[in-house]
Amino acid sequence: MTTGPDKPLPLRSWLWKSYIRAALVPLLLIELTFVGLYWGTSLVVYNRGAEAVTKLSTGALSDTAQREADVIARRLEKISAEATIFADETARALTGTGDTSPEEKARYATSPEGAFYTVRDNGGAAVFYSGVVPVGEAEKQKVWRTASLDPLMRSITRTDHLIQQVYFNTFDSYNRIYPYFDVLEIYPPKMDIPSYNFYYEADATHNPARKVVWTDSYVDPAGSGWMVSAIAPSYGPDRLEAVIGIDITISTIVEQVLDLDLQGDSYALLVSRDGTILALPPKGEADFGLSELLDHSYEEAIKEDTFKPGEFNIFRRAEFANIADALQDTPDGTEELDLGRPMIAAWSTIDGPGWKLVVLSSEKSILSEATSLREQLSLVSKLMLGGLVLFYLLFFAFLWKRSNAMSERVAQPLAEIEANMVRISEGGRIPPTHAYEVAELQTVGDHLVNMGAKLDAANRAKANFLSAMSHELRTPLNAIIGFSDLLEMSQGETLDAERMKQVKAISRAGWHLLQLVEGVIDLSRIEQDEVKLSSTPLEVMPILDAARQTALAAAAERNITITLNRSAAVVPPVKGDPDVLRRIVGHLLSNAVKYNRDGGSITLSVGTADPSVIAVSVTDTGTGIAAALQSRVFTPFDRLGHENSTINGTGIGLAICKRLAELTGCTLTFTSESDVGSTFTLRIPRA
Repeated sequence: MTTGPDKPLPLRSWLWKSYIRAALVPLLLIELTFVGLYWGTSLVVYNRGAEAVTKLSTGALSDTAQREADVIARRLEKISAEATIFADETARALTGTGDTSPEEKARYATSPEGAFYTVRDNGGAAVFYSGVVPVGEAEKQKVWRTASLDPLMRSITRTDHLIQQVYFNTFDSYNRIYPYFDVLEIYPPKMDIPSYNFYYEADATHNPARKVVWTDSYVDPAGSGWMVSAIAPSYGPDRLEAVIGIDITISTIVEQVLDLDLQGDSYALLVSRDGTILALPPKGEADFGLSELLDHSYEEAIKEDTFKPGEFNIFRRAEFANIADALQDTPDGTEELDLGRPMIAAWSTIDGPGWKLVVLSSEKSILSEATSLREQLSLVSKLMLGGLVLFYLLFFAFLWKRSNAMSERVAQPLAEIEANMVRISEGGRIPPTHAYEVAELQTVGDHLVNMGAKLDAANRAKANFLSAMSHELRTPLNAIIGFSDLLEMSQGETLDAERMKQVKAISRAGWHLLQLVEGVIDLSRIEQDEVKLSSTPLEVMPILDAARQTALAAAAERNITITLNRSAAVVPPVKGDPDVLRRIVGHLLSNAVKYNRDGGSITLSVGTADPSVIAVSVTDTGTGIAAALQSRVFTPFDRLGHENSTINGTGIGLAICKRLAELTGCTLTFTSESDVGSTFTLRIPRA
């Protein structure tokens, strides 16, 4: 299958495409190139700036970790010094001699389980001798000797807001602790104090250097919740007599130690030597998926060591796998990690306890200024792009308006020339030439006027020729028809069948030629606008009845029935020329008879459904018209393949009907199906 040329474009579309190709596309490419360069430059600036900011911020984060670790170390060093003093004083009191006042002795009692304990607060410490070692007179003397430590314990507690409580525990489970609380309500009976971490981590096995030791976080058996302790041994001449402790609660560390002045979403946490998170501020709980353990329910007494669960150990967490070794092996450093968002970790070791202060900050917070700059650049680029879009919309609108105006200026003379050509093709006259702005159009217009004049002269010559010829042809044709009629009605010698057949053939040929001549003359008169028409209100049914009666004789010869139907009892009047309507309907019925089958039928129907017209339809049961031929139905002298058939006709009748219908304000249409039949519909305006 071959393809034809591209479909021609309207002038407006052609000009618009030309504008786009010649002006808009190059400008758009230039503008987009500039925007692309701007975006590319902005991206490079952001990336370089982000690298520099990240490097500076990482260094600042590391400096912050070291600085704050030093501050915490100094605070803990002070507590360690106080622990050393208290350990020395405890050793002196335990190994010395002395007694206490009757008032002090009067606030002690022995429980049914054998524990020796204080029963009221006199501003001093609380005492709990658990009874795991029977409490006799020697043990009570130990209590009396150490009562002198209460003022020191009170002073240590009050000198530092970090300290929750001060105490010492002896090898035989004697606990003296300040501030005072109800010990029987908290401690379990027969409590084996040396089995707890706040005692054994300071013994000779775990602390051979006999220095201050900082514990990991644990649940305080004395009821103060989760805490860490600075513990130190108090040795006598022969053995470890006691272990003193200064407690700091985790909530205090979070509120006072980790309450650092950090920028953005940065926060710090304390990590023990074995990787356990000692203190986690609220800012970090979401990142770690943990809630810091601050308080503890003391529905049951604490009978053994209780440490933080494994999920608080960062060395066991997958997200810290890449920095776990570095945290253990290096005193300070920085690393990147992912806690559901990119983070940077900086850490430093706290002298004394050996804990790590880890400062965490998200990359988003670090790059906030660079991101803000990028957002500003992005906003500028979007504004540029928006301005570009707005500019091009306005520019497009301007060009569209300009192309429309130009196409109108060019199309108007072309349309005039085209209308003149159509008028010439229809046989009409055209006015004198019009003055055009474009020389080529003016030349075409002048040529067209000259051509129209020549064609008009030729049409007039043709009309004159046809008029003369019609006169010359009608006279002999009338004579031929007249003599043939006389021969058929001869009163003399009777003609035989063969001669009669020849006479009838002469008559039919004469009538056919006469109809052809009259049809040509009618068509010529229509083209020359010489047809005189009237437009008056009239009843359509008498016209249809008359046309039907005229066609009945020819239909009867072929046993064809003609039925007249109406959709309403009363048909409204129509507006038109009665002779023209009678001629059109008569011709449609004549065609329906000629091209029908023997024994077929014709239906002449009247429709009133449309309020503006009366529809007169002629439907036959003939051979119909092939789809390929239907576009030629109203073409003059085209018989649609019936030229050599036995059906008489000139091929001009439907063309005349179509033009007469248009002249009287009617429309003539048809539908047809091959081998089924055709329906021609004449729509007549209502009066």
